[in-house]
Amino acid sequence: MKLRSHCSGCGHDQLTGEFRLSRQPVVLNYRFARPSRAARVPRRDIVLRQCQRCGLIFNAAFEAELIPYDRNYENRQCFSPVFQGHLQTLATGLTRRYRLRQGRILEVGCGKGDFLRLLCRTAEAVGVGFDTSYEPGSGPESVDLQFFSRYLSATDVPGRFDAVICRHVVEHVGEIGSFLREIRDIAAAAGTPVVVIETPRFEWIAREHAIWDIVYEHCNYFPSHTLRYLCRLAGLDVRRQSAVFGGQYQIIELQLAEQSRRTPRAPGIAKGASLALFARQADTHLAKLTRRVLNRAAGRPWAIWGAGAKGVALANLLPATKPAFVVDANPQKQGGIIPGTRVPIISPEDRRLDAIGLILIANPNYAKEIGASLRARAFRGAVEIL
Repeated sequence: MKLRSHCSGCGHDQLTGEFRLSRQPVVLNYRFARPSRAARVPRRDIVLRQCQRCGLIFNAAFEAELIPYDRNYENRQCFSPVFQGHLQTLATGLTRRYRLRQGRILEVGCGKGDFLRLLCRTAEAVGVGFDTSYEPGSGPESVDLQFFSRYLSATDVPGRFDAVICRHVVEHVGEIGSFLREIRDIAAAAGTPVVVIETPRFEWIAREHAIWDIVYEHCNYFPSHTLRYLCRLAGLDVRRQSAVFGGQYQIIELQLAEQSRRTPRAPGIAKGASLALFARQADTHLAKLTRRVLNRAAGRPWAIWGAGAKGVALANLLPATKPAFVVDANPQKQGGIIPGTRVPIISPEDRRLDAIGLILIANPNYAKEIGASLRARAFRGAVEIL
């Protein structure tokens, strides 16, 4: 296909660097019950380019229509106590800083609604969420919530709100400049809310050489300065920005900008956020990881712990040595199959783990709680933390 020749964030046509991953599955968090269907998911090349003007890294070969965001899309991490702690810290901080108690909260891209429920319980607030992948639960909500299984536009914002939340959405949106302007318009239609965006942070990916964080679903990778600039370009002023979740994510808190302010200055490519440098080192680090897995497994079956984006990417990136299983605490994923493979997803209590020679922990943030689980079952194999 024809590659995109201009930045999807600022529109600039001076691009630099290139990083390619061939034939990657277009979905990572989609639920498949049968190995034959999981193995047949469409595959496409990832071709990352970087804008010299704003620093945005994006997939120039991205085809948004290939990814189905419906009820079978399942990317929740909230079954981990560590991740629950991250969410609670965020909810408590937002409630305190922006006086959200007994307010109204709008979430754009709410997924299954877990964070909106938590924030509304914390703030004793009313919540409204929009997401095409939302699926209703079996019982009544414990707080005042309303969900819509569709996209939201600025023309149908249902009233005034004190906060507009958009977590882990912007990395999935191909036309990101236009989308951020739409978020600005949604905020304007909602009154004068704080706008909160959370997304992965490219500096962490580059520092950790985390090739397994480059996935088709994520068409955008934001260095911190780039996210700040693009939000300002869209008409939002930055109130606060911070690295969270061990530096893997970033949260930016915004407000509507004054109409008369100057156009922000483009930041370029910052130190520690160069795609060209990341690309030069990628193959070497992937080869090292492959050798580590083969050596530590010592000929025995091995498994990945974590069926999120990192785990699915690893199962597809290591063709020379496929894992026997992928382990995940999310019951909605257990019994399913990793997209792009025939590898099953099992629960942490599954007895088949006892025969595993090596467990590769896909996300180091979960290493402590996974280690405790393995010690409790007297696991005798090796453990490798990425």
